[in-house]
Amino acid sequence: MENIIKGGITDFIPFFNAFVEGENLIFSEEGDQTLTIDSGFNGGIAIPGEVLEEMELELVDYDTFRLATGEIVELPVFLGKVIIKDFEVEACFIPGDWLLGMEFLSAVGQELVLNFVEGTVKLTR
Repeated sequence: MENIIKGGITDFIPFFNAFVEGENLIFSEEGDQTLTIDSGFNGGIAIPGEVLEEMELELVDYDTFRLATGEIVELPVFLGKVIIKDFEVEACFIPGDWLLGMEFLSAVGQELVLNFVEGTVKLTR
């Protein structure tokens, strides 16, 4: 299997780094944004609303989500492009904290490996 994204674990929180360039979210170990891997988030990618506005992504739908607090909210869903190594994928984005959900991770990878001793996390395919 090939490692497609490599990140870290700090205070038991796994993350990948990325940066926004135009309308693209680009995963890179040198990225200036930290996206937390959230196994409780069954969606795609959550990023702050002001960043979504700057990216000028296409609004495609509204959907209902259950927050960690148990509150149910309706949020806009945007379609955007993600660049990982040498390939591009379309992904659904919602406004929120910098989070990666299981829908996105399972769409681009096969295995998520957390190594708490080394403090690393890898997504492979």
